Amino acid sequence: MLRALFGLMLSAVMWVQVPQWQNDWSQCAVDVPDTDCHWYVTAPDNTFGEGFSWANAPWFDAHGLQDVADLSNTMGELQKAV
Repeated sequence: MLRALFGLMLSAVMWVQVPQWQNDWSQCAVDVPDTDCHWYVTAPDNTFGEGFSWANAPWFDAHGLQDVADLSNTMGELQKAV
């Protein structure tokens, strides 16, 4: 049980939320993760600040995110299902 809890906590802090480009932001969720409005990419700092240096940290290139597949109406479909 403790191992599962630790795995859940670790996976929750290893992602960075990046806004998508052409969205109707009035339809975006604020209180839950929303793949209609954001991409989730792995975080460069998963050391909780220990050993992390901005001088040699990797930089994200926003143009590389264009390779992420389009998702549409993900939150709307999840909310309908509940």
